[in-house]
Amino acid sequence: MSNYIKSETDRFVFLINNIDGSSDIINKDKFPDKSELLREIDKKIQLFTDSKPPIIDEFKHSNLKVIYISVHTSTSCNLNCKYCFRDKNARIENLGFQDVKKFIDYMIQLYPNAEKYIVDPTGSAEPLLNLPLVLEIGRYCKLKSDEVSKEVLPMLVTNGVNLTEEIVRQLREAGILFGVSIDGNKSQHNYNRIDYNEKGSYNSILKNVKNIKNRDLLGAAVTLNYANRDIVKALKFLVKFFPAISIKPVRSTLKDGINESNIDEIMNQYDRLYNFLLGKTLVGELYYISAILNGDDYFGKFLTRVIVDLRVSTRCDAGFSRASLDAEKNIYVCPAAIGIQDLIIGTLEEGIDINKQKEIYNLLTSRKNCNNCEAKYVCGGECLVNAYYTRKSVYEKDDTMCKLKKHIFKLCLLFKAELFSRNIEIFKVVHRGCLQKIARFSEDKELKETLKLLEGRMKFTELKKIKDERYNEYLDLRRDLLFGLKKLPKIISKEGENYEN
Repeated sequence: MSNYIKSETDRFVFLINNIDGSSDIINKDKFPDKSELLREIDKKIQLFTDSKPPIIDEFKHSNLKVIYISVHTSTSCNLNCKYCFRDKNARIENLGFQDVKKFIDYMIQLYPNAEKYIVDPTGSAEPLLNLPLVLEIGRYCKLKSDEVSKEVLPMLVTNGVNLTEEIVRQLREAGILFGVSIDGNKSQHNYNRIDYNEKGSYNSILKNVKNIKNRDLLGAAVTLNYANRDIVKALKFLVKFFPAISIKPVRSTLKDGINESNIDEIMNQYDRLYNFLLGKTLVGELYYISAILNGDDYFGKFLTRVIVDLRVSTRCDAGFSRASLDAEKNIYVCPAAIGIQDLIIGTLEEGIDINKQKEIYNLLTSRKNCNNCEAKYVCGGECLVNAYYTRKSVYEKDDTMCKLKKHIFKLCLLFKAELFSRNIEIFKVVHRGCLQKIARFSEDKELKETLKLLEGRMKFTELKKIKDERYNEYLDLRRDLLFGLKKLPKIISKEGENYEN
C-alpha cells in the first residue's frame, strides 16, 4: 500500500499521508517550472516515509473529557415528518424523573475525570410534549453542576411548534439550551415537516422563532434529503434567524434518502455550497461560514478538522463517551441506536458493561473498511446506526455515504488552500474561529481557578452566569481575588444574594 495519496486541481497539488492522516498542499503558482514542482512534490512525499499510525489509547473512562448523556423523555410527536425514523407503532412510554436522575448520577460517577457533561433530553420525538420532565432535568443539571463544580449542560432540539414565548422563558430559566428543526424556507420546510393533517408546520415555527428575543445561542437543525437538496438556499434563508446551522444528511434507507441513484446530484449541491461559502468568506461576509462552523454541520465538521489539522480516530463517541437511556431502561450507544439490540451496552439496573463498551470502542477505532481511504482521519469511519440500517450489520459501511464523505473532504482541502492563498488574514480569522469552537468542549480552566479562589463563597452556576452575562464584573472579581484584596466588590445574583468578604 502506498503511504500517500495524491490529487490535484489547476492550482493545487494535495498530498494526503495514508498512514497518519496528515496532509500537505502545494500551490502550483509558486512553482511555474514543472521540474521545480515535481522536486517539491518528491520532497514532501519523502517526509511521509517515516510516518507511523497514530497511537490509539487503550479504552479507559479516565481518558474521556466530554460525556454525552441522552435520556428518552418523549416518544410522542405533534408532527408527522415524511423522513421520520421513529417507530410510530411503538408503545408510548417515557422515562420518569427518578430514572433520569439515577442515570445522570451514574454517568457522572462513572466518568469523574470528565471536564464537561452534556445532557440531551430530546428523546426520539418531541421533547416539549413532556415539558415538566424536561424542566425538572434542567433544574437538576444546575444542582449537579454546583455539586461537581463542572458544567452539566442540558441541550435539546425541538420541532418548534410549541416553542411559545412562555416556554422559551421556562427553558432558559431552567438553564436549557435548545435548537429548532427547520429545513429552510416555506416550500423547503413544508415539503417534509407536516402534521397529521398533512399541513405544513412552517408558519407556526417561524412565528415562534421570530418571537425569541435573544437568538445568540439558537441553532437550526436541517435535514438534507433528495427532495430538499438545495443547501445554499436553506443556508441563505436560515442565517437571517440562526447564528448556528447544522445540515445533516437523512438516513439513506428512508424516503428521499441519499443513495446511488442521486449521490451525484447531492455532491453537486455540496459543490455549490463550497463555491458559495468560499466566495462570501473571501470578501469578508463571514456570517455564513460562522453559522456552518458554529453548529454541528456535516460539511462544517470536516472543514473544522481540515482547517486546524485535527485528526480523529473514530467517527463519533457512540458507546464510550456517549450513552442513551431508553424508556425500557436499556442503555444504548446513542439515541439513534435505540431499537438495535447489537448496540445495547447495559441497563439502568446493572449499569454499563465495560466489555461491551470496549468492543464498541475497538470496532470504531479499527475501521477495517477504511484502510485505503484518504479521508479516514477526518471522517473517522462509518456510523454504526447507518451501517446497521443499510447493510444489516454494524461491521459494514455504506459505500454511497463514503463517496459523499470523500467528496466533502476534498472540497474542504480545496477551501483551505484557496482561502490561505487568496486572503491570509481572513484565513487566520476562520482558523481562530475553529479553535474557539473546539475549545467549547473543554473545561474552562480560568473559571475553575476563580471558583477555587472564592473558597466556597459562590456556587459554580452563579459564577458562570456572571462570567457569561456580566463579564466586566467577573474580571473585576477575578482581579481582586488574584491580588488578594480583603474586601471583594459586591456581586449580586439574580436571586438577590450578596457575595463578599
